[in-house]
Amino acid sequence: MNGAASHGGRPLLGVAFGGGTARGLAHIGALKVLEAEGAAPGALAGTSYGAIIAALYALGMPALELERLVREQNTGEIWLQGLDFGLHRGSIIHGRRLARWLDRKFFFGAGFDDVQIPFAVACTDLATGRLHVIREGSIARAVQASCALPGVFAPVHIDGQVLIDGGFVQTVPFEALRTLGPDLTIGLHAGVDVENARIIRWIRRFNASPTGRRFQRAAGRTRASGPFGQMVRGLAISLRSYSRGLRVPRGGLLVREAPPAAWWDFHKSPQSIAAGETAMRAALAAAPEFRARLRGEEVACGR
Repeated sequence: MNGAASHGGRPLLGVAFGGGTARGLAHIGALKVLEAEGAAPGALAGTSYGAIIAALYALGMPALELERLVREQNTGEIWLQGLDFGLHRGSIIHGRRLARWLDRKFFFGAGFDDVQIPFAVACTDLATGRLHVIREGSIARAVQASCALPGVFAPVHIDGQVLIDGGFVQTVPFEALRTLGPDLTIGLHAGVDVENARIIRWIRRFNASPTGRRFQRAAGRTRASGPFGQMVRGLAISLRSYSRGLRVPRGGLLVREAPPAAWWDFHKSPQSIAAGETAMRAALAAAPEFRARLRGEEVACGR
Protein backbone atom coordinates (compact mmCIF):
# COMPACT_ATOMS: atom_id res chain seq x y z
CA MET A 1 0.00 0.00 0.00
CA ASN A 2 1.60 3.24 -1.09
CA GLY A 3 -1.07 5.96 -0.92
CA ALA A 4 -3.03 7.41 1.97
CA ALA A 5 -6.78 7.91 1.96
CA SER A 6 -9.22 9.85 4.10
CA HIS A 7 -11.35 8.02 6.65
CA GLY A 8 -15.05 8.38 6.01
CA GLY A 9 -14.83 12.05 5.08
CA ARG A 10 -12.62 12.92 8.06
CA PRO A 11 -9.23 14.53 7.47
CA LEU A 12 -6.43 12.03 7.06
CA LEU A 13 -4.47 11.88 10.31
CA GLY A 14 -0.75 11.22 10.15
CA VAL A 15 1.29 10.35 13.23
CA ALA A 16 5.07 10.75 13.49
CA PHE A 17 6.70 8.46 16.08
CA GLY A 18 9.95 9.70 17.65
CA GLY A 19 12.49 7.39 19.28
CA GLY A 20 13.40 7.00 22.92
CA THR A 21 13.99 3.24 23.18
CA ALA A 22 11.95 1.96 26.16
CA ARG A 23 10.51 5.45 26.68
CA GLY A 24 8.94 5.07 23.24
CA LEU A 25 6.49 2.54 24.71
CA ALA A 26 4.50 5.65 25.66
CA HIS A 27 3.47 5.86 21.99
CA ILE A 28 1.16 2.90 22.55
CA GLY A 29 -0.80 4.87 25.14
CA ALA A 30 -1.15 7.79 22.71
CA LEU A 31 -2.50 5.41 20.07
CA LYS A 32 -5.04 4.03 22.58
CA VAL A 33 -6.44 7.52 23.12
CA LEU A 34 -6.65 8.25 19.38
CA GLU A 35 -8.52 5.00 18.80
CA ALA A 36 -10.92 5.86 21.65
CA GLU A 37 -11.52 9.22 19.94
CA GLY A 38 -12.44 7.36 16.76
CA ALA A 39 -9.42 8.95 15.09
CA ALA A 40 -7.08 6.08 14.27
CA PRO A 41 -4.15 7.24 12.13
CA GLY A 42 -4.21 6.79 8.36
CA ALA A 43 -0.51 7.48 7.79
CA LEU A 44 2.53 6.67 9.93
CA ALA A 45 6.21 7.56 10.04
CA GLY A 46 8.75 6.38 12.60
CA THR A 47 12.36 6.75 13.58
CA SER A 48 14.48 4.56 15.84
CA TYR A 49 12.30 2.73 18.41
CA GLY A 50 9.31 4.69 17.15
CA ALA A 51 9.78 2.93 13.80
CA ILE A 52 9.22 -0.43 15.52
CA ILE A 53 5.94 0.68 17.13
CA ALA A 54 4.77 2.37 13.91
CA ALA A 55 5.66 -0.70 11.83
CA LEU A 56 3.63 -3.05 14.03
CA TYR A 57 0.66 -0.67 13.93
CA ALA A 58 0.97 -0.28 10.15
CA LEU A 59 0.90 -4.06 9.79
CA GLY A 60 -2.49 -4.19 11.49
CA MET A 61 -1.82 -4.57 15.21
CA PRO A 62 -4.21 -2.30 17.18
CA ALA A 63 -3.09 -0.43 20.27
CA LEU A 64 -4.53 -2.89 22.81
CA GLU A 65 -2.79 -5.78 21.07
CA LEU A 66 0.44 -3.78 21.06
CA GLU A 67 0.05 -3.20 24.78
CA ARG A 68 -0.48 -6.91 25.41
CA LEU A 69 2.57 -7.73 23.29
CA VAL A 70 4.99 -5.45 25.14
CA ARG A 71 3.63 -6.34 28.58
CA GLU A 72 4.23 -10.04 27.88
CA GLN A 73 7.63 -9.57 26.26
CA ASN A 74 10.53 -11.05 28.20
CA THR A 75 12.97 -8.15 28.69
CA GLY A 76 15.88 -10.57 28.96
CA GLU A 77 15.17 -11.71 25.42
CA ILE A 78 15.45 -8.10 24.23
CA TRP A 79 18.89 -7.66 25.80
CA LEU A 80 20.11 -10.95 24.31
CA GLN A 81 19.85 -9.36 20.87
CA GLY A 82 22.73 -7.10 21.89
CA LEU A 83 25.11 -10.09 21.96
CA ASP A 84 26.13 -9.39 18.39
CA PHE A 85 29.78 -8.37 17.95
CA GLY A 86 30.15 -5.22 15.87
CA LEU A 87 33.62 -3.71 16.46
CA HIS A 88 34.66 -4.66 12.93
CA ARG A 89 31.84 -2.33 11.80
CA GLY A 90 32.85 0.55 14.08
CA SER A 91 30.23 -0.18 16.75
CA ILE A 92 29.68 -2.23 19.88
CA ILE A 93 26.72 -4.13 18.42
CA HIS A 94 26.32 -5.22 14.81
CA GLY A 95 22.51 -5.02 14.81
CA ARG A 96 21.92 -7.90 12.41
CA ARG A 97 20.77 -10.21 15.20
CA LEU A 98 18.21 -7.62 16.39
CA ALA A 99 16.85 -7.18 12.86
CA ARG A 100 16.49 -10.94 12.35
CA TRP A 101 14.77 -11.32 15.72
CA LEU A 102 12.30 -8.53 14.95
CA ASP A 103 11.61 -10.01 11.52
CA ARG A 104 11.12 -13.54 12.80
CA LYS A 105 9.07 -12.76 15.90
CA PHE A 106 7.07 -9.63 15.00
CA PHE A 107 7.24 -8.65 11.33
CA PHE A 108 7.15 -12.20 9.85
CA GLY A 109 9.20 -11.19 6.84
CA ALA A 110 6.84 -8.35 5.90
CA GLY A 111 7.74 -5.63 3.43
CA PHE A 112 6.24 -2.20 2.89
CA ASP A 113 3.83 -3.67 0.33
CA ASP A 114 2.22 -5.66 3.17
CA VAL A 115 1.22 -2.75 5.41
CA GLN A 116 -2.44 -1.89 6.04
CA ILE A 117 -1.64 1.76 6.79
CA PRO A 118 0.82 3.79 4.67
CA PHE A 119 4.13 3.83 6.49
CA ALA A 120 7.55 5.49 6.13
CA VAL A 121 10.81 5.01 8.05
CA ALA A 122 13.14 7.95 8.63
CA CYS A 123 16.92 7.42 8.48
CA THR A 124 19.98 9.63 8.20
CA ASP A 125 22.35 9.31 5.24
CA LEU A 126 25.79 8.98 6.85
CA ALA A 127 27.57 10.48 3.84
CA THR A 128 25.48 13.66 3.63
CA GLY A 129 23.85 13.97 7.07
CA ARG A 130 20.50 14.41 5.35
CA LEU A 131 17.15 12.69 5.74
CA HIS A 132 16.59 9.45 3.84
CA VAL A 133 13.05 8.07 3.79
CA ILE A 134 12.41 4.37 3.22
CA ARG A 135 9.02 3.26 1.84
CA GLU A 136 9.89 0.02 0.11
CA GLY A 137 11.72 -3.23 0.74
CA SER A 138 12.10 -5.14 4.00
CA ILE A 139 10.54 -3.51 7.06
CA ALA A 140 13.02 -5.20 9.41
CA ARG A 141 15.96 -3.89 7.39
CA ALA A 142 14.54 -0.35 7.34
CA VAL A 143 13.92 -0.45 11.09
CA GLN A 144 17.46 -1.73 11.68
CA ALA A 145 18.83 1.26 9.74
CA SER A 146 16.63 3.71 11.65
CA CYS A 147 17.89 2.29 14.96
CA ALA A 148 21.59 2.42 14.01
CA LEU A 149 23.04 4.64 16.73
CA PRO A 150 26.67 5.50 15.84
CA GLY A 151 29.15 3.66 18.02
CA VAL A 152 26.43 1.43 19.46
CA PHE A 153 24.69 -0.18 16.45
CA ALA A 154 26.49 -0.48 13.12
CA PRO A 155 25.33 1.59 10.12
CA VAL A 156 23.21 -0.27 7.58
CA HIS A 157 23.92 -0.41 3.84
CA ILE A 158 20.78 -0.17 1.69
CA ASP A 159 20.84 0.47 -2.07
CA GLY A 160 24.34 1.90 -2.00
CA GLN A 161 23.70 4.25 0.92
CA VAL A 162 25.03 4.00 4.47
CA LEU A 163 22.21 4.76 6.89
CA ILE A 164 21.92 5.51 10.61
CA ASP A 165 19.29 6.66 13.12
CA GLY A 166 16.83 9.12 11.55
CA GLY A 167 16.48 11.03 14.81
CA PHE A 168 19.70 12.89 14.01
CA VAL A 169 17.93 14.79 11.24
CA GLN A 170 14.61 15.22 13.02
CA THR A 171 13.78 13.92 16.49
CA VAL A 172 10.15 13.44 15.51
CA PRO A 173 9.94 12.43 11.82
CA PHE A 174 7.53 15.07 10.53
CA GLU A 175 9.31 15.35 7.17
CA ALA A 176 9.12 11.61 6.53
CA LEU A 177 5.42 11.73 7.43
CA ARG A 178 4.87 14.60 5.00
CA THR A 179 5.77 12.28 2.10
CA LEU A 180 2.52 10.41 2.82
CA GLY A 181 0.35 13.52 2.46
CA PRO A 182 -1.70 13.65 5.70
CA ASP A 183 -4.21 16.45 6.31
CA LEU A 184 -3.53 16.59 10.06
CA THR A 185 -0.27 15.82 11.81
CA ILE A 186 0.52 14.62 15.33
CA GLY A 187 4.07 14.10 16.53
CA LEU A 188 4.89 11.84 19.48
CA HIS A 189 8.00 12.77 21.47
CA ALA A 190 9.17 10.48 24.26
CA GLY A 191 12.84 11.45 24.31
CA VAL A 192 14.67 13.59 26.83
CA ASP A 193 13.92 17.29 27.20
CA VAL A 194 16.95 18.65 25.33
CA GLU A 195 16.35 22.20 26.52
CA ASN A 196 16.79 21.25 30.16
CA ALA A 197 19.27 18.34 30.01
CA ARG A 198 22.72 19.29 31.35
CA ILE A 199 24.58 16.99 28.96
CA ILE A 200 22.79 18.52 25.95
CA ARG A 201 23.75 22.03 27.07
CA TRP A 202 27.36 20.87 27.32
CA ILE A 203 27.24 19.36 23.80
CA ARG A 204 25.83 22.60 22.41
CA ARG A 205 28.63 24.58 24.02
CA PHE A 206 31.17 22.16 22.56
CA ASN A 207 29.62 22.46 19.08
CA ALA A 208 29.93 26.25 19.24
CA SER A 209 33.53 26.16 20.48
CA PRO A 210 36.60 26.38 18.22
CA THR A 211 37.41 22.75 19.07
CA GLY A 212 33.90 21.63 18.13
CA ARG A 213 34.01 23.51 14.83
CA ARG A 214 37.44 22.02 14.00
CA PHE A 215 36.10 18.54 14.71
CA GLN A 216 33.10 19.09 12.43
CA ARG A 217 35.37 20.32 9.61
CA ALA A 218 37.66 17.31 10.02
CA ALA A 219 34.68 14.93 10.10
CA GLY A 220 33.32 16.55 6.95
CA ARG A 221 36.55 15.63 5.14
CA THR A 222 36.35 12.03 6.37
CA ARG A 223 34.81 9.52 4.00
CA ALA A 224 31.94 7.40 5.37
CA SER A 225 33.72 4.19 4.44
CA GLY A 226 35.34 1.73 6.80
CA PRO A 227 34.72 1.42 10.54
CA PHE A 228 36.77 4.47 11.56
CA GLY A 229 35.32 6.81 8.94
CA GLN A 230 31.78 5.73 9.71
CA MET A 231 32.32 6.18 13.45
CA VAL A 232 33.76 9.69 13.00
CA ARG A 233 31.01 10.78 10.60
CA GLY A 234 28.34 9.30 12.85
CA LEU A 235 29.70 11.07 15.93
CA ALA A 236 29.81 14.40 14.09
CA ILE A 237 26.24 14.04 12.85
CA SER A 238 24.99 13.04 16.30
CA LEU A 239 26.73 15.97 18.02
CA ARG A 240 25.40 18.41 15.43
CA SER A 241 21.87 17.16 15.88
CA TYR A 242 21.72 18.42 19.47
CA SER A 243 22.12 21.99 18.31
CA ARG A 244 18.88 21.81 16.33
CA GLY A 245 15.49 22.65 17.77
CA LEU A 246 12.41 20.54 17.15
CA ARG A 247 10.22 22.17 14.51
CA VAL A 248 6.53 21.32 14.40
CA PRO A 249 4.76 21.80 11.06
CA ARG A 250 2.20 24.59 10.94
CA GLY A 251 -1.10 23.28 12.22
CA GLY A 252 0.56 20.18 13.69
CA LEU A 253 0.30 18.95 17.25
CA LEU A 254 3.34 17.84 19.26
CA VAL A 255 2.64 15.50 22.16
CA ARG A 256 5.41 15.35 24.77
CA GLU A 257 4.81 12.10 26.59
CA ALA A 258 7.45 12.27 29.39
CA PRO A 259 7.23 8.66 30.65
CA PRO A 260 8.70 7.97 34.11
CA ALA A 261 11.31 5.62 32.67
CA ALA A 262 14.88 5.57 31.38
CA TRP A 263 15.74 4.37 27.89
CA TRP A 264 16.52 0.86 29.21
CA ASP A 265 13.37 0.44 31.35
CA PHE A 266 11.42 -1.99 29.15
CA HIS A 267 9.97 -3.54 32.31
CA LYS A 268 8.14 -0.25 33.01
CA SER A 269 5.85 -0.59 30.00
CA PRO A 270 2.63 -0.09 32.06
CA GLN A 271 3.86 3.25 33.43
CA SER A 272 5.16 4.40 30.04
CA ILE A 273 1.92 3.49 28.26
CA ALA A 274 -0.11 5.29 30.94
CA ALA A 275 2.08 8.38 30.48
CA GLY A 276 1.36 8.31 26.76
CA GLU A 277 -2.38 8.16 27.40
CA THR A 278 -2.21 11.07 29.85
CA ALA A 279 -0.11 13.18 27.49
CA MET A 280 -2.37 12.61 24.49
CA ARG A 281 -5.53 13.41 26.44
CA ALA A 282 -3.96 16.61 27.78
CA ALA A 283 -2.71 17.66 24.34
CA LEU A 284 -6.13 17.19 22.73
CA ALA A 285 -7.88 18.99 25.58
CA ALA A 286 -5.49 21.94 25.15
CA ALA A 287 -6.13 22.10 21.39
CA PRO A 288 -9.94 22.14 20.92
CA GLU A 289 -9.79 23.32 17.31
CA PHE A 290 -7.39 20.54 16.36
CA ARG A 291 -9.58 18.02 18.15
CA ALA A 292 -12.65 19.28 16.31
CA ARG A 293 -10.88 18.89 12.95
CA LEU A 294 -9.75 15.44 14.01
CA ARG A 295 -13.40 14.51 14.50
CA GLY A 296 -14.36 15.97 11.14
CA GLU A 297 -16.26 18.88 12.71
CA GLU A 298 -16.20 22.30 11.10
CA VAL A 299 -14.28 24.98 12.97
CA ALA A 300 -15.70 28.49 12.86
CA CYS A 301 -13.43 31.06 11.21
CA GLY A 302 -11.67 33.43 13.57
CA ARG A 303 -11.89 31.06 16.52
